[in-house]
Amino acid sequence: MSHFISWHVCKHELKQKVRNRTLWLLFALMQLLLAIALFTSWQQYQQSRALQISSQQMVEQQWLAQPDRHPHRVAHFGHFAFRAPSALSYFDIGVNNWVGNSVFLEAHKQNSANFANDSQAATLLRFSELSVANLLLFVWPLLLIALSFSTISGDQQRGTLKQMLAVGVKFNHLLFGKGFAYTLLSALFLLPVFITSLVISTASEVAFSADMLIRIGLLFLLYLAYCIFWVAVVLLVSSLTRLPKHSLTALITLWFVLLVLTPRTLADIAQQLHPHKSRNMLALAVQTDIRKVGNSHNPDDPHFSEFKQQVLQSYGVNTVEELPVNYRGLVMQEGERISAEIYQRHYQSQLNKFAAQQAFVSKFYWLNPYLAVRDLSMAISASDSRHFFDFEQQAEHHRFERIQGLNKIHAEGVDHHNDREQRVSASLWQDFPEFQFQNATLSWSLKNSAVAISAFMLITILLLGILISPALQRRAFIHA
Repeated sequence: MSHFISWHVCKHELKQKVRNRTLWLLFALMQLLLAIALFTSWQQYQQSRALQISSQQMVEQQWLAQPDRHPHRVAHFGHFAFRAPSALSYFDIGVNNWVGNSVFLEAHKQNSANFANDSQAATLLRFSELSVANLLLFVWPLLLIALSFSTISGDQQRGTLKQMLAVGVKFNHLLFGKGFAYTLLSALFLLPVFITSLVISTASEVAFSADMLIRIGLLFLLYLAYCIFWVAVVLLVSSLTRLPKHSLTALITLWFVLLVLTPRTLADIAQQLHPHKSRNMLALAVQTDIRKVGNSHNPDDPHFSEFKQQVLQSYGVNTVEELPVNYRGLVMQEGERISAEIYQRHYQSQLNKFAAQQAFVSKFYWLNPYLAVRDLSMAISASDSRHFFDFEQQAEHHRFERIQGLNKIHAEGVDHHNDREQRVSASLWQDFPEFQFQNATLSWSLKNSAVAISAFMLITILLLGILISPALQRRAFIHA
């Protein structure tokens, strides 16, 4: 009997919304906006991927086309590592447009990623691009508020709530029926864009994979749960207010605080509490520490004077000319090792700062589920800052291995006498491996998401628990 009553309430609520042409127009406009966002983002994804793949192929060809030359000149000729966009960046663009997508790899220097729209943009913020994720996170809650802000308070104002309670309809049944109606509307709203995402992914050899399908499925469940959260918020606020205008005012205020004011404020506070160095300051700090340890281009440097003695002792000779290898090549190897170790230390400090900022923001997942859903969406889509930092680390590892390979050629293939005037065969660097960016697995993407998942689930369950609590039942009966 109770299920029948709830289902009857659900059908009645849906019929009311079907008759409202203005709301249907808004619904249709949102679907059109989602379709435009999905189409343009997919086109941008394909173009970006094609451009970066072709650019990587071009720089590999330029590398292979080098003539016979000194290996140290080859090291300074440099190379590029390009980051192909994540397969789901067309759904949630994340930080992709605000961080670099290529790194220039050269000797003695670790460069940051380049060609970003805004290299100083805060990665903890949500951005204004027209993307599917932004529309679902920001605009759909507003439309849901417009659809349902008067669902309970309107019944109170008209006196129909009192009549229903008087004939034996329990408030729980009323809430469940109305909540189920708006959850169905939300599911119907989400389905077209996710079905389209599945279609274009399966039709594309570039994006299709089992991992991709699982990620799309998880995103659908995430955004459906996000809709359920907002349905619960609307029902609770509408139950606690007696007039629809009060419900609307409270809900719009809550939307603004949760989705606009809080993220901006928390990002600024996190930056103030855990400031990180700018790229220029990071490069300066690295170079300053390198000079303190040892300068491979300074023959009188104390560290390399000691290094020279160690090398001579290890080979049992008295002069560098007697060494069976080129001493200058060994110096280049040592200098590269020093600079790489110092850079990694500073870079890890930067990562720790970003992690501290994120940890500060994550403390507020328990108060603002939007933050949790936003970060989960980016993590599942492989478009958050962790994935970008992973690219930079892969690029640095590739740079170090390539430069040290050239330094080895320098040490073993170039005579110490008349070093700078010598050339080696171009065939020696023809077999250097290309840069292949390794995409993250789903488990790695979600590695740090336990707090976000737990917080979002807990606060949603808590809201649902408040809705069915006896206290709310009594209040509704008294104020009806």
